[in-house]
Amino acid sequence: TLWSGKKFDFHGECDLVLLRNDDFMNGLGMHIHIRTKIVTFFSAIEAIAIKIGDDVFEVQGGMDTEEKYTINGVEGGTLSYDANFAIAWENIKDYKRYEIRVDDNDHGGQIAMHLKIRNFMGLRFVHDTSEDIAAANFATSSGLMGDYMTGLKLGRNREVIEDTNAFAMAWQVGPEDPVLLSPKEGSVQHPDKCKMPSTTSRRLKAGAITEEEARSTCVGVEDLEDCIFDVVATNTVDVAKDYID
Repeated sequence: TLWSGKKFDFHGECDLVLLRNDDFMNGLGMHIHIRTKIVTFFSAIEAIAIKIGDDVFEVQGGMDTEEKYTINGVEGGTLSYDANFAIAWENIKDYKRYEIRVDDNDHGGQIAMHLKIRNFMGLRFVHDTSEDIAAANFATSSGLMGDYMTGLKLGRNREVIEDTNAFAMAWQVGPEDPVLLSPKEGSVQHPDKCKMPSTTSRRLKAGAITEEEARSTCVGVEDLEDCIFDVVATNTVDVAKDYID
């Protein structure tokens, strides 16, 4: 999802720059990388790493990935007393949610993110982050969230890239990016390009959930089309719960 709220789908497998912002909090810096994994004809996030200042918080989980978190490479670690952000987590019904908060003393508020793990992993900036604080901190950001001020999909040289796959591949983690995600055997790494799903037919198998059934299951959720896609793709109605806070 772009800063503008516009959604796009990329189903490749590789490490990607979700957000790059060296100017965050007057030079403190924020970088967010994700690692995607092909499931069938789609991919899902299996790891998210967030670097603020000198500290890196990474979470792995979702689908068939064992859930764990590391702080500065230490599994189950803790932040130092002088860290520039705080982390809290809670179990809500049958999923876990991490909350990452950064105080913005210059503007009298906070930047907050929720990282949610259940069938899938997801990260979003929460709505209590005011527009003024967000604009002050993300005006120069780049990555898969696009340009904050215009909502456009921009490449590394700030060129507009309309094609979704080309845009995503432009933001594959490369040598110019910090190393945030833990090494994993078999993961797609630069200079290899993002792996794409096979073009095997997506025809429904006998007993598969139809789009109409998925729509009925997802009724009432905010991201209706995303929910329908995930229910059909995984053939699991339980996935709809990922869209309910």
